[in-house]
Amino acid sequence: MRWLFGPVPSRRFGRSLGIDLFTRKTCTFDCVYCEVGRTPGTTDAVDIFAPVKDVLKELRHYLTEHHDDLPDFITFAGSGEPTLHRKIDEIIYGIKEMTTVPVVLLTNGSLLHREVVLNRVLDVDYLVPSLDAGCPETYRFVNRPTAAIPYEKLIEGLIAARKAYHGHYLLEVLLVDGINTSEEELQKLKGWIDKIEPDAVQINTVFRPPAESNVHAASEKAIQHFAELIGEKAVPVAYYTRRGVKRHVQGELLKAVILKTVGIRPCTIREMSDSIGVSENNMEAAVRELMTAGKVHEVDFDGVCHIAITVKPGE
Repeated sequence: MRWLFGPVPSRRFGRSLGIDLFTRKTCTFDCVYCEVGRTPGTTDAVDIFAPVKDVLKELRHYLTEHHDDLPDFITFAGSGEPTLHRKIDEIIYGIKEMTTVPVVLLTNGSLLHREVVLNRVLDVDYLVPSLDAGCPETYRFVNRPTAAIPYEKLIEGLIAARKAYHGHYLLEVLLVDGINTSEEELQKLKGWIDKIEPDAVQINTVFRPPAESNVHAASEKAIQHFAELIGEKAVPVAYYTRRGVKRHVQGELLKAVILKTVGIRPCTIREMSDSIGVSENNMEAAVRELMTAGKVHEVDFDGVCHIAITVKPGE
């Protein structure tokens, strides 16, 4: 699969089949916590990246081959900001034509202030933009946006999306220890959330190795305090626990699936085992072979071992 990945273990959306519209990281932001790594150069230039017909062809093949074990969601995610794709609306339409699996758009929300961009994504089942900062200063520090998208435009787009979109509108707030966890910052975030009026607020933190090594997860106390501030709409993100159907994926195929999965973002052996449906022993054995070949390596983040890619598939 070139444009699809997973299903991956999503803390927010169970077994999620990902659609990555980019061959390299392409984003409007360069977030300090990004598990994909640094953005080579931020951009707000909308273009055509993954060919629409190729994405849909891959998806049709996947759904046919896995009709007995469909993912919980099909999610636009991966190595870039999906709304940068000029024809994302055609891909969304094509998905809806071939399956009833709910479609999720994970977006940083930075382009939703552009009416033409917002209109392209109104048919997804779950619109999930982000808001990590309560003020322009924190926004520039945490998200490191392209200069073309000031904080005011981000907020404008989040409010406009709420008015125009009629599906499940979930706002993600990712808390980073010592950066956006002060009482002042949390109160500012709450003020904007009250104005945006999402259906729910997913409170997330840093679970995987981030772009910057000095970035760490918010404490459980900070997450719980923010949840209490938000009230009944708060949904703290928990560990992914659902296991997929047991599969006999092995050998070179299993190693290819591992490389594709960790090529998007580092994962633990348990996460991959749960999501793919392979025993942890078989997963560990395959990972060891890939490590011996120099294709993956271990990365420790806050005391948890993750598997990260060393060589991109095909290189």
